Amino acid sequence: MDLSIVILHHGNPQDVSKNLEALTHAILPAKTEVIVVNNGYSGANAGIPFERNLKFDLRFFEIKNKGYSNGNNFGINITKGQYICILNPDIEVEKDTFRVLLAYLKAHPRVGIAGPRLYYADGQVQDNYRMFPRPLDHFIKRTILCKIFTERMRKYLMWDKDPKRSEPVDWLTGAFQIITRKAWNKIGPNDERFFLFMSDVDLCRQAWNRGFEVHFVGSAGALHRENRLSGGGLVDVFKKKTVRTHFWDALKYYLKYNPLA
Repeated sequence: MDLSIVILHHGNPQDVSKNLEALTHAILPAKTEVIVVNNGYSGANAGIPFERNLKFDLRFFEIKNKGYSNGNNFGINITKGQYICILNPDIEVEKDTFRVLLAYLKAHPRVGIAGPRLYYADGQVQDNYRMFPRPLDHFIKRTILCKIFTERMRKYLMWDKDPKRSEPVDWLTGAFQIITRKAWNKIGPNDERFFLFMSDVDLCRQAWNRGFEVHFVGSAGALHRENRLSGGGLVDVFKKKTVRTHFWDALKYYLKYNPLA
């Protein structure tokens, strides 16, 4: 198997259907498998229509919701591909997205994780590449202080980066990551202490720590119809469950690593 794509969703058949439709028009390796994992909302996979004669092997699974990291681990454990892709259900790839990414990985054998340029429906590029965060970065970003410490945010969020330029970055968001099997065998599985957030940061950090590079590939693009779960200010910690989850996952991350490193 050349490429394995894991699509983890939480009862979102409409998003998965659009995702799969885009994959049917994409240039994929001859041996490609797609694993769709629904972690919650029992029966949601039944709402996903699909062609019987696909150019890739498509399988569906339903599991109990034990978190994002657990769900992706479940899917990846089934895969056999030389390259593993973690793909959010609200992503729509372009025709050449995987062709460009796989060619880049083959040309750069030191790269263990790569991800494309993501953009929203209005064409705005998403900052799916970041510097490794420190506790103060998370705090400033969620408060009015972000308007004061703009230079710190500029560095952390890489505002000055050319989104068309391919280069090493600290980490890529988990919305779209391709991981080589060689790297996964060294850095996986996802740390299941992270329920919904920070596993993408952790995985990229593990890659760098074990001698693999993480690269943003600006020449590859994909549409991200994102509904940002972690969005919101500090006050939303008391209002939104997902923001509270982000807070606790971030705390676990900083307890795992020296935040000043």
